[in-house]
Amino acid sequence: MSGIRGLRDYTPDETEKFEFIRQSFTDLARLYSFRLMEPSPMEALETLEAKSGPGIRNEIYFFMDKGGRELGLRFDLTVGITRYACEDRGAQLPIKLASFADVFRYDEPQKGRYRWFYQWDIETYGSAHLESDAEMIDFTGSLLSKVGIKDYIIKIGDRGVVEEYIVKRLGRRGEQAIELMRALDKVDKKTNRELMEEYTAKGFGEYEVRKVLELGRIEGRAEEVESMMKEEGVSTQRMMELADLLKGTGTNFDICLSVVRGIDYYTSVVFEAFDANEQGIGSLAGGGRYDSLPKLFGRDDLPATGVAGGVERLMLAIGDRKALEKGQRIYVAYTGGKIKEAISISSLLRRMGKEVMVDLQRRSLSKQLEIASRSGYEKVVIVAPEEISRELVIIKNMKDKTESRVELKSLSKEIL
Repeated sequence: MSGIRGLRDYTPDETEKFEFIRQSFTDLARLYSFRLMEPSPMEALETLEAKSGPGIRNEIYFFMDKGGRELGLRFDLTVGITRYACEDRGAQLPIKLASFADVFRYDEPQKGRYRWFYQWDIETYGSAHLESDAEMIDFTGSLLSKVGIKDYIIKIGDRGVVEEYIVKRLGRRGEQAIELMRALDKVDKKTNRELMEEYTAKGFGEYEVRKVLELGRIEGRAEEVESMMKEEGVSTQRMMELADLLKGTGTNFDICLSVVRGIDYYTSVVFEAFDANEQGIGSLAGGGRYDSLPKLFGRDDLPATGVAGGVERLMLAIGDRKALEKGQRIYVAYTGGKIKEAISISSLLRRMGKEVMVDLQRRSLSKQLEIASRSGYEKVVIVAPEEISRELVIIKNMKDKTESRVELKSLSKEIL
C-alpha cells in the first residue's frame, strides 16, 4: 500500500525544520502584538466561495455531510480568520490575528506544492491606514530574516496605480481594465507572444497588450518608479508614502508593477516575497489589502490587510542554513552497567534545557562513542564505575577528542 497522491509524510529532519519555522513565526507574531488563533478546518461551501467565487469548487475538497449541508475543507486561513473577526462585533479595533495551520487544495502536485500543506498567516482588521500595510511587509521581512533568509526581496505593487494607467493611457475601464490586469498576473506563466495572442483574440489591440506588458517590466526603487509613472500622468503617492514608511524598518523591497495578485480579491497595495538567491522556488509569501472581503460578511467597517506564506516553500528555501543549527547536543554514555546513573544524569541535563541522547540498548562504550560521533554530538558525558564512585564523570569533546574529569555537582557549569 502507498500514500495518497498529493499528501506526504514529514520526516524527522523535515519536522525539525517545520517546528523551527513554527516557533519563529509564533514568537514574532507576539512581538508584533498579533493574537494567535486557528479557524475551523471546515466551512460552509458558500463561505469559501465568498472569497473566490463558485469556480473554487474545482480547486478544493468539498462534500455534503449527513445533514445535507455543503461543506468544504479550508483552502487558506484568511477566509476563516475573516469570518471569525467579522462575527466578533464587540472586539476593539484594530483586530490583529495570526495563525499557523494546515490547509487543503485539490491542485496538481509539484515541487513545493501539495494538496495538504501548512501556511502561516497574519491579518489586521479595522485599519485603513498605510501603516498597517507597512507592518505586514515589515513582518514578512522580519520572519524571512529570522529563519535565515537574509537575502530576500519583497516586490510591492499597487492595483490602483495599474488601473489608473490602463484607464488614462488605454481608455479601458471596468471589466475591460480588470481583464488587462489579468495579463500582468500571467507574465510568470506565459510568454509575451502567448499573451499577445490570447488578448488580441479577446478583442484587445496589439498596442494595448504591448503597453500593459511594458508596464509590468517597471521595477526598481520607489523614486525611479515614481519618475517613470509621472511621465505617464499617473499618481504614485500611496506607493511613495508606503516606501517612506518601510525605509525606517530596514526591509528589503522594490516597487514592481507586474505584482497585481488576486485580481478579484485585493483592492490596492499588494506584495510578494522571494529569496533573491532561489528564484526557482517561487513566491515565499504574498499579501496585500483586501477591504472588500469583510463586506461580504456584513462588515463595512472592517478594512483589511494581511499576508500569508507556504511553510513547505519556506522549508525548501531554508535548506541547511546555519539558522537551523541545533543548540548544544550531548550524548550520555556509560560502561560497567551504570545505565541507571546515566539516565539520572540525562534527566538533570534535560532539565537544564539540553538535548540529550542516552543509549538504552546496553551497547558497549566503544559502540556508544561511535554512534555519538556519527550523529554529530559535540560532547559525550561518560559514566564509568571508578569515576562515578567518586562522584565524577568524564566529559569527552568530540571535536578535539580531549577528555576531562569533573565533579558531578559541577556538571551543570562545566557542560555549558
